[in-house]
Amino acid sequence: MHKDEAAERLARQVTDALSAMVDHGTSRPAGVDRFDWSSDTLDELARAVVAIGEIVERSTARSLTEEDPDGIAARARELATAIVCCRNSLLVESAATRLRRTRPDVIRSVS
Repeated sequence: MHKDEAAERLARQVTDALSAMVDHGTSRPAGVDRFDWSSDTLDELARAVVAIGEIVERSTARSLTEEDPDGIAARARELATAIVCCRNSLLVESAATRLRRTRPDVIRSVS
């Protein structure tokens, strides 16, 4: 049996990058808006989840025509959707916060 060392190396790089992201996720750069930073990060992570699901799907298919035999790609898309929903909630919160900062008189009169 032949081992695909290139695929293993690439997968290890992904694992290392995600591990670094865990550490980085707790240390937002100074002066960067929390909402913008979180939004951008979550958007990219959602894309990564979809890519991982597709890779697993292709790796586990028993034939070229079989699609998502274990439902992993579908579950990955569900997780990506949940991540995007979280990002969207942050964007709404960010917009409301920015509006309160720039137009506090409008917010008070509406409330």
